Amino acid sequence: MRRMACLVLLLLTGCVTAQDTATGVQAGPRHRFLAFAGYNSPVLVVSVNAPFQLTPTDVAARLAEYADGAVMGSDVTYTASRAAATKNNYRIVARFDAEQATSTGEVCRSAYQTAVLAARYADRTNLFMAFCDKDEPIAGAKVSGPKLSGLGDPVLRDMIRQGMKEMFPGSAGQNRSGSMGSFELAPRPHFRLNPLDGIL
Repeated sequence: MRRMACLVLLLLTGCVTAQDTATGVQAGPRHRFLAFAGYNSPVLVVSVNAPFQLTPTDVAARLAEYADGAVMGSDVTYTASRAAATKNNYRIVARFDAEQATSTGEVCRSAYQTAVLAARYADRTNLFMAFCDKDEPIAGAKVSGPKLSGLGDPVLRDMIRQGMKEMFPGSAGQNRSGSMGSFELAPRPHFRLNPLDGIL
């Protein structure tokens, strides 16, 4: 019902709407995962199925600029360069015009696929964003806005920033409760996401 109301609002006003997707990870652990991923290194941004005649890396570079400063209280920065992101198993995946039944996990997996289906609309652009550890979702947000005129359309900046705020609600210094999983040293230092985090 809420999704339908957001769609009606979008069609009537041309505004951007964003809705969090359930991953089982609470806000506090999401912020801490992001802080860990972005410690001494920018977080990787991956673009999938962008409706522009540009390379995915070129699109991701602009999306990374738009994401900077979007999360309240966070100083994490973003990049389209895999080499620059030292913990690039963590990434923000921005998949344009995903099919309606697409899950957050599927958005994460689409970063590794070469052929991904898109559902384009004449009147709007849909953007499914996910924060992932490889193909495992930590956070997600479905964002809708008016049809984009190009990569420089200010609506796209608004869509990215609203999506980031939905994935990481509140401030990075708030919501400290909730565990993140377990920390493992081999084969390299990393967190192993516990799918029950935020539930138990």
